[in-house]
Amino acid sequence: MQICTKNEQINASLMGAARVVPHQVGLIKLSKTQLKVLQSIMPGEKVTAEQIAERCELSSSWASTLLKTVWERGYLVRGGHIRINGGLEFVYSLV
Repeated sequence: MQICTKNEQINASLMGAARVVPHQVGLIKLSKTQLKVLQSIMPGEKVTAEQIAERCELSSSWASTLLKTVWERGYLVRGGHIRINGGLEFVYSLV
């Protein structure tokens, strides 16, 4: 998956689609922090919010929120498992 991080030319078809439904663009556009989180995950790797928090120097709760948002936008796959001490921990990987 290639992510535009520089001032690259945007595909004309994508621009046309964005003009038709401008209210939907926010659902796919990622913030700089969300891009930083996404780029910190290696292909084939499974990560938790705690790992991303450490890598990106974020709080665990903020990393969790960012991962969930990026997952909701379709950039990540999410699975979960129950922790030994209780609770559910989500694990994310690239699509």
